[in-house]
Amino acid sequence: MNKHGILIERGDLLNNKYIVLSHIASGGMSEVYLIEEKNNLGKRWAVKITSITNKLAAKLKDEARLLSELHHSSLPHVVDFFQTEEYFYLVQEYVEGVSLSDQMALYNNQLPMETILHIGIELCEVLHYLHNQKPYPIIYRDIKPGNIMVMNNRSIKLIDFGIARRFQENLIQDTVQVGTVGFAAPEQFEKRQTDRRTDLFSLGALLYYLVSKGKYVYIAQKPIRDFNKKIPKDLEKCINKLVQLQPKDRIQDAREAKKLLLKAQEELEKPRNILQRLLLRF
Repeated sequence: MNKHGILIERGDLLNNKYIVLSHIASGGMSEVYLIEEKNNLGKRWAVKITSITNKLAAKLKDEARLLSELHHSSLPHVVDFFQTEEYFYLVQEYVEGVSLSDQMALYNNQLPMETILHIGIELCEVLHYLHNQKPYPIIYRDIKPGNIMVMNNRSIKLIDFGIARRFQENLIQDTVQVGTVGFAAPEQFEKRQTDRRTDLFSLGALLYYLVSKGKYVYIAQKPIRDFNKKIPKDLEKCINKLVQLQPKDRIQDAREAKKLLLKAQEELEKPRNILQRLLLRF
């Protein structure tokens, strides 16, 4: 049962091209279904469907336009976009994996430190790509566990670009204040414009959440080391610099955060490498 009242059922034919297989999920403004091509059975895609009467329907068109211009291994690619009298349809890559929120639940909120660092590094790479789009950087604005898919090969996909926007330097503030409480930067709920540092705050809030086994930085108000005494020093430094309330006090570039996370990765692997060398002597 979907929450948006969209009357789509299994077996329906969309645009005389796609057969509906099943309902996958409900989003903030749309329903997501698994579909396959009528003339190429087994070729599967995901389709996001939004009612034309939905006040946020235009955002699906914006999302389609945005994603169609992007090509990165950590982003789903768009293959089709069409509309009927009732609905907008966005057809994109079907991401086979598990959301980070589901993975956290599966591991009782205790992910291995190696996994946390790997996710952080991959997020830095895709954020750097988005933030360096020309002529206008893309600000994602909604980093959270539910929007990160973890694949079987450990790579990630950043999904749902519903509230992403292009940064224009001459604007004083965003048109709409949006974001997910717990991960959004302070400026997302204030009369200020978001920029790449907004996404970097959310990256820090996500890392804090993962390392602390599910605590929100806003609510906990505690140093991250209080939750994990064995946290690599460079990861601690990275998180602390990312979650500063004032954008000017944060890490300013995703590459800078990635360098710290790579150093944390080396710090984590150092004792293991020493042990391996000792074992080789015997």
